Amino acid sequence: MTVSAIFTSAPLSLSELDPSFSRADIEFHGIDHSGASYEGRVFLNNPAAGEDTPETSENGYAGSFHIFGHGGCFGDEGHCLITPRRTYDPRPPHHLTAAKKTVIATEAIARLRDAGIAQVTVTVVPVIAAVTNRCGTEDVLGFDRVALTTYR
Repeated sequence: MTVSAIFTSAPLSLSELDPSFSRADIEFHGIDHSGASYEGRVFLNNPAAGEDTPETSENGYAGSFHIFGHGGCFGDEGHCLITPRRTYDPRPPHHLTAAKKTVIATEAIARLRDAGIAQVTVTVVPVIAAVTNRCGTEDVLGFDRVALTTYR
């Protein structure tokens, strides 16, 4: 397996979350899945996490998500450009429309909240599972934002 560049978020506030949540999610919005396939291992308050970091609560492990990447563009020039569709266009979205992934992290977030920790950083360690000669392995992570969402 190959590891790419690791992402660590800016601190996110836990004090603004509903204190009596029954579920807590870490959401990744606007994921670029045009490149390599990978597992995104998610750690909380552990910016030093890497491929060899044990996936335990002591290391801040919250869960993981998987991206089945497209492996780069194999078509003609412009083939992979995402073109906007009309509001009521019945066709499915473009195959490279940005994705969203959710990691259910209720226990990990509750553990931090119960310890009185006010802020959390989210570190994603991408462990590359498959590549092609059309995509690189340096920076497979690409998303617009990370959010914490809770539910009652």
